[in-house]
Amino acid sequence: MRFHPTGLCTVYADESDDKQRFVLAFVSIPTLAMQSGPAASALADKWKNYFRAAKGWRAELKRTHNIPVSKELKGSKLATGRNRYDGGTAPLYGRRAIAAYSYALSQLNFLPPQSVFSVYATRDYNMYGHRKLEASLYAAFQRIQSQNSATGQHALIIFDEGHGEYRTLYRKACVHLPTGSSQGGWVGQRSKNIPLTTTIKDANFKDSKTSHFIQIADLVAYATLVKARAELGALSDREKNLSVASLHDSIPRRVLNTKVKTGGTDGIDRLR
Repeated sequence: MRFHPTGLCTVYADESDDKQRFVLAFVSIPTLAMQSGPAASALADKWKNYFRAAKGWRAELKRTHNIPVSKELKGSKLATGRNRYDGGTAPLYGRRAIAAYSYALSQLNFLPPQSVFSVYATRDYNMYGHRKLEASLYAAFQRIQSQNSATGQHALIIFDEGHGEYRTLYRKACVHLPTGSSQGGWVGQRSKNIPLTTTIKDANFKDSKTSHFIQIADLVAYATLVKARAELGALSDREKNLSVASLHDSIPRRVLNTKVKTGGTDGIDRLR
């Protein structure tokens, strides 16, 4: 597939679920862009600058909350205290853990504007015959396709390892991706097939232990999950006391892609 002149972005994805709700979160990082001016035929490497900023973000988290850079960040482990994040030897738990989590999210302002979004589906939600994982993933693909078509970009999608089913669903979406209309239908039909054509290669996988951006997606995914649980009245007393539902609100508003949902303000597409 030929690159569009505006370039390429890399979309990192991770998931979180509690058997009743399934969340996928995505972080889009500009990767290559066409130079302007005399170097118009050359490609600019955008990704390395964001990677450098992500390393600085982890170093700052080490300085402020003693979480080693070498430790893989997992939202569920940080929020519940089931970790060895305090200096790499002891658990970080309770209000200290939530404070560290909130701080980590609040410092994501180095990410590009409109680069973070998430989708969640409740267990019984049905989207054109698709449920939970399929519904969330297809809804996300719809939004990636729509945004890339509007901006002229292509995308490379990278998932955390251990989810081989993503490749199957990705390949299906490249052939058939049922998409609804904001006007209520497509000439009397509930959906129209708009295949995923603005991505390149195949569904790709990377060990989250070696990827700051997948770890960021994980933090966003779990923060979205607890926000969803709060909205649906499913938080435990401990979670309420720790105010875990407010974690997602720590994400800088400028980096949230509010366009994923008409009228939305928090970059979450709720399928329920």
